Amino acid sequence: MILAALTALAVIALRMILYTMDRAPEGTDFMLVHFLAMVTVVFFTCSRLLTRDKRAGFPDLMREGFKAAALYAVIITAFLWFYYTRVESHTFQIRVDDMVARGMREGQDEAIIRPRLTKFFTPFNYASITFFALLANGAMNALVIGMLHHKVLRKFKR
Repeated sequence: MILAALTALAVIALRMILYTMDRAPEGTDFMLVHFLAMVTVVFFTCSRLLTRDKRAGFPDLMREGFKAAALYAVIITAFLWFYYTRVESHTFQIRVDDMVARGMREGQDEAIIRPRLTKFFTPFNYASITFFALLANGAMNALVIGMLHHKVLRKFKR
């Protein structure tokens, strides 16, 4: 579990460094980093379990991998909510203004589309969507990497 927390802190530090360099990633551009971090966390969590307990079964490997992935997802979600609430609080307003301008060019009424977009594009919604995406990705990683450790890598841990 400590690996998940340390990895999440490293990803948060990377995001903040990019922000201070005026190269803040936009939207889902940073998801590849999250997916890579999650694969790393799940892989090494399962590897550590096999090192400690040679008889750990597939369900144990999958459970430990998913717990680590879930912890990573919770930490990142909390950070994203904080980041878009306090650090880059103007991001969603700019996005909404841009989409409203596009909608008005297409002939839609601003009084109708602005409230809908403002209600949808919020830090909470963005963090929630990211949480569920990371959780689903973590479940798939736990399944695949647990299977890899159970069927293949277990032979090398003897």
